[in-house]
Amino acid sequence: MKWKRIKKTIRENPVYLKAGILAAAAVICFVCLYIWDNSREIRTNENGEKILEREENGEDQTRGMKVRIGDKEEEIDVSVSGRKYNAEELKKAFTDAGDKLETLILGENESLDEVRSDLDLITEIPGTGIAVSWQPDRYDVIDSRGCIQEDALTEDGAVVKLTAVLSYEGEKASHEFYIKVFPPVLNSEEQLMEDVESSVVRADEETRTENYMVLPDQVNGEKIQWDYGTETRAAAVLILGSGAAVMLIVSDGQRKKEEEKKQVRQMKLDYPKIVNKFNLYIRAGMTIRRAWFMIAWDYEKKQSGKEGRKAYDEMVYAMHQISGGIPEGECYEKYGMRCNVSSYRKFGALLAQNLRKGSGGLTEILGREAEEAFEDRKNLAKKLGEEAGTKLMIPMFLMLVIVFAIVIIPAFFSIQI
Repeated sequence: MKWKRIKKTIRENPVYLKAGILAAAAVICFVCLYIWDNSREIRTNENGEKILEREENGEDQTRGMKVRIGDKEEEIDVSVSGRKYNAEELKKAFTDAGDKLETLILGENESLDEVRSDLDLITEIPGTGIAVSWQPDRYDVIDSRGCIQEDALTEDGAVVKLTAVLSYEGEKASHEFYIKVFPPVLNSEEQLMEDVESSVVRADEETRTENYMVLPDQVNGEKIQWDYGTETRAAAVLILGSGAAVMLIVSDGQRKKEEEKKQVRQMKLDYPKIVNKFNLYIRAGMTIRRAWFMIAWDYEKKQSGKEGRKAYDEMVYAMHQISGGIPEGECYEKYGMRCNVSSYRKFGALLAQNLRKGSGGLTEILGREAEEAFEDRKNLAKKLGEEAGTKLMIPMFLMLVIVFAIVIIPAFFSIQI
């Protein structure tokens, strides 16, 4: 039953089968590689000494080895330098490398007697460690990287002597051979467009003293029709305008989010003051309504002509609602909902509940709420301080970069090479 359930699961989810095959393949590869890597034995020479073979191409290697000394066993990395050629081997290596070069540098060309595309002038003979540098005798035809200079070429071709300087561990040898470079072979369309461009250049030269240039009307017997090329300015304006519109929408949304975030932060900072004032008025014997109106009136007097604060503005709005005959408890609850901050919702619900059930114990509840609000405000102030410190890191980092630039750039230019 269990096997049938597994088969059903695999049939319904083929990805499990693929994952299982992949995991099995990984396990098999792990086992094979582990056995291979850990079953090797160090070879010995004819004298029975342990040896590590060097790479024939001169490349250095680092091999992980285990060292046992008495009861201790450690793993260390052993560097094995590549094998160097002796004098006779190096002479033969230079000769063989020179013979290979004429084939290795062909690139897309079939023969060095007819070079029509860039050569692949390699900088190292593969598998030998021999470096190569190139010295053509005509840089106006081909440069040291093998790039053909088409402007200096004709259909008769140009003969260039290439000198390959081979170097290995301070030893050098040179190998010279000749190549013949021709202009690249063009297809019919490319050749036609090249003839058109040549005709335009001739027309420009012939009418240099005139107020205008006459465009050729035919080339190679083919009639030419001319028109202005497609301008991309309109598309650029469209793309830029669309991008600006999107950025405007995104930035406006971001701005609104920042304003809402700032407003919520401001309301959280105002909450302890509102609760403390309210609690003070209640302890002085005022009713909830009278205390609310006193806070709202005091705000209206001080805030005349200044930027509003949402928590107090909503209190003023609630005061006008109460004065207009809307039930007091409903106004307090809606005040908390309009502020849309948990502490204000709790405050509004608390006042509405005490109106319905009586104000007994309200001062104690408001006292505890004031203490909690004060603690929340301290934590918020601490968080804002940390955010301000983080924001200061960016200008400090930029100033550090500028200081480094002021110190390093003059020192760099003062170095005499």
